[in-house]
Amino acid sequence: RVIAECNKARAGDLRLPNGPVPTPIFMPVGTQGTVKGLTSLQLSNIGAPIILGNTYHLGHRPGPSVLHEMGGLHKFMSWNGNILTDSGGFQMVSLSKLSEVTEEGVKFESPHD
Repeated sequence: RVIAECNKARAGDLRLPNGPVPTPIFMPVGTQGTVKGLTSLQLSNIGAPIILGNTYHLGHRPGPSVLHEMGGLHKFMSWNGNILTDSGGFQMVSLSKLSEVTEEGVKFESPHD
């Protein structure tokens, strides 16, 4: 919902399952399911309502089997807030030599092993 407007700028409030998120917002980046240098408790204590993850990197490390064993990304991170993950589209283009695009999606070769 829009809270305020000034010319073409807007401030809003996203209503998400794990709590509201004011916009615009700075999102701490947890590329591989962890925000470097801060614990989930510290992020919660400073009032971070959302963390940004990266689908491509999460798919490699920690990987789907680890995330599944842990009960999902929220439990893996010990995070009760919201998580936004990207589509991995940037990596599909930037790592095109490591990817294969099919009707079902994109398959990547691991750059790690």
